[in-house]
Amino acid sequence: MRSCDRRRMGLQAQTTTRRTIALLASAVLILVGLTSCTPETKGITGLTVDVDGRPLAVLAWCADRPPDVVRLFPVNDSTSPTPSGRATLPPNWQTWPGREYTVPATATSPTTVPLEGFPPESVADPDATFAMYGSAEDNSFTSHRVSFRLGELTDLAPGSVLATDIVGGEAVQESLSLEEFARRGRDEC
Repeated sequence: MRSCDRRRMGLQAQTTTRRTIALLASAVLILVGLTSCTPETKGITGLTVDVDGRPLAVLAWCADRPPDVVRLFPVNDSTSPTPSGRATLPPNWQTWPGREYTVPATATSPTTVPLEGFPPESVADPDATFAMYGSAEDNSFTSHRVSFRLGELTDLAPGSVLATDIVGGEAVQESLSLEEFARRGRDEC
């Protein structure tokens, strides 16, 4: 074998090795990036109403501090299907991008947050589906979300909390007492 051929084979081996190392490094970086962006779940979100029937977010958590915000948004999938079995997007949902509601920094678990301006006047469909969850602004933790139809607000009673749970891999809704809801929030850690 000539020295030129040996050199060419050596260069091909080096190139293959470099490509393999570059691909492995890229895969590791992508994996680290995907896993580091997922906040830890340390709470639960629910929906209730006050004595006047106004909607309130309910949060219970086991983190060292309360979530910073409650995020409320329209969705087209839900654990609260319409009577026809399909969830619907609210009419004009593009004009209602959702809202964030500030959780007081001094709040203790469980706490309620008034959902001022909700439901939006542009959404009158009782089958319009929404979801909400609490989160820390620094993405250090979040809470399980609750999904609900607008029409379910009329079925809520003060002191009962509508929550979404995962049972057998399926999201199901349940009505909980405030005490049970608080216990579930503590059990998230």
